[in-house]
Amino acid sequence: MKDIYKSAKESLARGGVDTPDLDARIILRTILGITDSDFITGADIKVESHERDRIKNMIERRLAGEPVSRILGEREFWGLTFRITPDVLDPRPDTETIIDSALKRFGTNPPKKILDLGTGSGCILIALLHEWPQAQGVAVDMSEKALAVAEENARLHKVDSRIRFICSDWDSNLNECFDLVVSNPPYIPNQVIANLDREVRNHDPILALDGGDSGLQAYKKIFSGLDRLINAEGRGFFEIGYDQQNDVTRLAEDSGFCVEAIHADLAGIGRVVEISRGDK
Repeated sequence: MKDIYKSAKESLARGGVDTPDLDARIILRTILGITDSDFITGADIKVESHERDRIKNMIERRLAGEPVSRILGEREFWGLTFRITPDVLDPRPDTETIIDSALKRFGTNPPKKILDLGTGSGCILIALLHEWPQAQGVAVDMSEKALAVAEENARLHKVDSRIRFICSDWDSNLNECFDLVVSNPPYIPNQVIANLDREVRNHDPILALDGGDSGLQAYKKIFSGLDRLINAEGRGFFEIGYDQQNDVTRLAEDSGFCVEAIHADLAGIGRVVEISRGDK
């Protein structure tokens, strides 16, 4: 195994991959069923020819710009493993800011009903339901294929009995109120998409990226119908782009909502806008 590990690291490093050691470890762990301790101890594990072929194929795909999570078909989010396909956004650590902020806001009085708009893989809603065993959720997405992935992840984490899945263009097919509304909507201005890193540009679904000319199209749509979806004491948490804090704040306030807080990600960048109904 040691020679394959060394070769994989060197190939990835020569190919300009930012984290060659980590990526090589993940790929070998998956194919060989080994642990990090095997790397630390330098265990001499026999690698069969078919395993070598699979490792070689994955390394080639990684060098071509495909993220490891896409190659493996799964991604860890909030300590949970989620299946991902080309039909859903690859969950990022920045999005965990929604989970952390909502948990802190509700404290010991968790919400009873949660709405996730544009659920994708279902990672946000499933993580919240995992933290709040008594809560119920509704997952909305306009893609039936994305909803199928979210349903599979809900079954995987045994929260499927507490989620209803609705195919809808945002709030079009909804007629109920929630204590918590969460969303990671598409917020990339469409003229910027061509300049994104190839791992994003070539592998995340365009529906999950394209926020229209200004990157604000989804927020305008969501805020226009949010009044009838959020309870008087409810809260909404929305992920935003690194430079959208002022614009999304203005849109929320123009729609009559009160911006309660801007929550920063681990890099200190304003990543989540928290709103309430304010004086509505």
